[in-house]
Amino acid sequence: MLSQENINKLHMNGIYRCNPVLSWLPSYKRNNPYWCKNWTFRVREYDGKYAMYDTYWATGDEYPVELTDENFDKFEFLFDLNDIRYVNSYEDWLEYPEEDRWRVPMDSGGSSYAKYVVRRGAKKVKERVVERIQRDIEYLKQDLAHKERVLAGILDGSIDYRYR
Repeated sequence: MLSQENINKLHMNGIYRCNPVLSWLPSYKRNNPYWCKNWTFRVREYDGKYAMYDTYWATGDEYPVELTDENFDKFEFLFDLNDIRYVNSYEDWLEYPEEDRWRVPMDSGGSSYAKYVVRRGAKKVKERVVERIQRDIEYLKQDLAHKERVLAGILDGSIDYRYR
């Protein structure tokens, strides 16, 4: 049973994380606890009870975990979905402070295709942005130098343009 004190702590629009607990799984899934499981959860109320539903499932976890006072502390609150926004690239995500960003498996893509999220209103770290731009400029310089060498080779006949 879940006490009113713990019910009051729940974030109904939150994402929670939990380390795998094999006893919560059917025996055939215990050898591979990440099979169809992210171990990130959303809380739902049903029949006056509360359960954690794994985010792997869009329509609902086949094995939700009923919340009790005994297992309540196994779930770590990460963020409220209203307080974050998604970013499209890992490089962009890295430019935010660590305390304002999460890489979270939140659908059937699992951890291989985890979502990159940042806290709404978070500001990028200037030094990280500058480093990325400097790195991009170096790559472009190297690419330009390579293309100039290829062009010169084609023009002087040392590179056969018909096979490029």
